[in-house]
Amino acid sequence: MQRRINYWAISAFWLGVSVHWAAFLTIAMQARVNDLAPLEQRGAYLAWLAAAGALISTIVELIAGPISDRCTSRMGRRRPFILWGTLLSLPFVVLFMTTQSFALLILHFVAIQLFLNWANGPYQAVIPDYVPPHRHGLASAYMGMMTLVGTLLGLALAGALLGEPPLIAGHLERGVRLQIVGYTLVGCLLATMLWTVLGMREPQWRPRTPDEKRLRWTLFVNILLNEQPNFRWVVVSRFVFNLGFFTALFFLEFYLRDTIGLGGAAPQHAFGFMATATLTGVLGNWLAGVWADRISKKRIIYACIALMCACAALFLTAQGLPMVYAIGALFGVAWGAYAAVDWALASNLVPSQESGRYMAIWHIAMTMPQVIAPLIAGPLGDYWNAQYGLGAGWRWIFALAPLYFLTSAFLLRPVRETPTPIAGKSAGVS
Repeated sequence: MQRRINYWAISAFWLGVSVHWAAFLTIAMQARVNDLAPLEQRGAYLAWLAAAGALISTIVELIAGPISDRCTSRMGRRRPFILWGTLLSLPFVVLFMTTQSFALLILHFVAIQLFLNWANGPYQAVIPDYVPPHRHGLASAYMGMMTLVGTLLGLALAGALLGEPPLIAGHLERGVRLQIVGYTLVGCLLATMLWTVLGMREPQWRPRTPDEKRLRWTLFVNILLNEQPNFRWVVVSRFVFNLGFFTALFFLEFYLRDTIGLGGAAPQHAFGFMATATLTGVLGNWLAGVWADRISKKRIIYACIALMCACAALFLTAQGLPMVYAIGALFGVAWGAYAAVDWALASNLVPSQESGRYMAIWHIAMTMPQVIAPLIAGPLGDYWNAQYGLGAGWRWIFALAPLYFLTSAFLLRPVRETPTPIAGKSAGVS
């Protein structure tokens, strides 16, 4: 008899993780650096803090993934990591919000990255090793929905309390509002972690031979994936796609401020844009995730990339705010759909016995572009602003996004999808 899958439980922790990182990476981290770093060096301090976080998260997940693949705990392979990694991270979330030393701020951020990614790395393998291949699209839709909703909630929480002036609780001191954000993030992480850990009912893994449990050093350093070329091309394609996505995301506020001419109103409209894209993204995510179990995932991804390229191109000529919001809504549909289907495609191609290791390598395609994209786009934007006037540079770096997107589609061409039988038939393979 097929095991009944609790999709809500296996996806719940994505909600807490997304609330946390959306609040942290877009608002809270900047607010704390602004509080504690020297005024003339805030940009450099923030850049190095973000880069260090991305590097630490990548290394930790590359270590935790293979170890979790060989975990023989009664709780299963993934749940012990999710439980203890989350619990150990919680005190440092609050300390990050309350410390008055930049050196301690760095240490607390390192601890958060260390412990929370110790939980999140193995958690990424839940869909590949817990859900049958012909339901990966549906499971990815649940995951994507939790991620998008969590991102919106995290942005709203930090934006409302830490903006200047704050939208709510303006009568409270800034330190108190920082504590409210910290304790709220702790509550979200704890509640969603318990929902997942208690609701998954993950079976204990028992190795068939002693060799299956052995940890070899190559498992931690071999990230070339020569033995799995299909999965490797999906990772490389996703890496290039995220270069385009983060190029647009990191410079959205500058674009609205200087190119569209919103000035000081740019931050609230950047939130409005992201909220619009996130809400429509839930719709695209759900529809595409369900369809991904029925038709070729690559074809859906190609359609999503075509629509996102069109939206990015429209940014080059947009003249007013209504047009910007309309483009954001359309982009959100394609973005949400892509997120669900690309994850489902990767899950299909992962070897079930090594899903923790492979999904840790997959994580590189999400973290490292956050460092590389602004390093490329930032100097180019500054150069074009100097050459053609303030605002022109931000418009033209949006031209990089469709180039990245199209390249990612081209890199996906060698991938051969795994047929998933549905009612006696197979999903299309291209």
